[in-house]
This record gives sequence, C-alpha cells and structure tokens, in this order.
Amino acid sequence: MKFNLKWLFIIVPIVAIIVFVIIASIISSNKKEEVLKEVNYVTKDNRVTFTFNENFTKKDLGEYDLYVTNNDKQIFGAFTYNLNEYEESSSKEILDNQINYFLNTRENMKLFKKETISQMEDKVITRIEYTGKSSESSDCVYVFAVIDFKADHNYVVYVNEVIIKKNYEGQIGEMINILESAKLN
Repeated sequence: MKFNLKWLFIIVPIVAIIVFVIIASIISSNKKEEVLKEVNYVTKDNRVTFTFNENFTKKDLGEYDLYVTNNDKQIFGAFTYNLNEYEESSSKEILDNQINYFLNTRENMKLFKKETISQMEDKVITRIEYTGKSSESSDCVYVFAVIDFKADHNYVVYVNEVIIKKNYEGQIGEMINILESAKLN
C-alpha cells in the first residue's frame, strides 16, 4: 500500500487545529475572571453619587467635595457649585477657569481631545482632555469635565480626572463611565 503525500498535507493541519482548540479551551477555563464590585461615593454636600469599582478609595483631600483614587494611578476629583453662590454664571465658565488654572500650573499642557458634549437623560456632560506633566513629573492625561443636571440648572459638578498617559487606552472608558454614573440625590 502506497502512502499518498497529499493526505499528509490535509491531516496534519486538521490535527494541529484540533490540538490548538483543546489547549486554548483548557487555558481559558483555568483563568478566573476578576469581577470587581461597585462602590458608591457621595459628594460632601450629599447631592451627587458617583459609582466606582472597588479598587478606588475615597480620601479627604483639601477643598475637594469628592476625591477618589486608584493607588494614585487614576485620580477623580470633584467640586460642586451652586451657580447662585459663585461668581461664575455657567458651567462653561467654571470649566474654562479650571482649565486655565491647570494651563498655568502644569508643564507642557497640550490639547489632547477636543471638547465633547454628551446629552444624557438626566444630565449633560461637557468634557475636554489635555496632556501634561503632573506635579510628580509623570506624563498624564487630564480629563476636565462639567456635569449639568437637568433637574437643577443651578447646580454644577466640575470634575478633574487624571490618568497616567501610558495607561490611557485601558482606563479612559472606565473614567468616562464614572462621569456618566453621576446621579443627583
């Protein structure tokens, strides 16, 4: 009986694919997916709740109405404004003033992503991103945002999120989700 070489070219790839699928399924079944619990943190005035994953920790820091961090690799800071009590008359003015402050106090601040406005059912989020050096000289992306709540047009939350630039792609979605989780209490 003569062995036909063409069968070798058919059988070997099929066997290789089967072995690969078996090995891949064994490896994936051994990996346990890490599911992080959600935690809610509330601003000092108890008016707004944000949702974070459990890796974030709330800290009392300076004048922040809410300061939450994930081991200083991701930082979320929020300030609340009742427009009737401040010289700024709009959320846009608050956002512009805060960005100007950072432009004057950080090195090499450059526009990274232009302003976007997200219309949601209960709020409007205006967001703009810059790159620059942190106070520790790390290359960072600064996400500046204001949240206008449709239920209270005089109440605004200004948010500054900081992400280490090399981690941006893996973390920006999570940081946007935190902004979008804002709920007026």
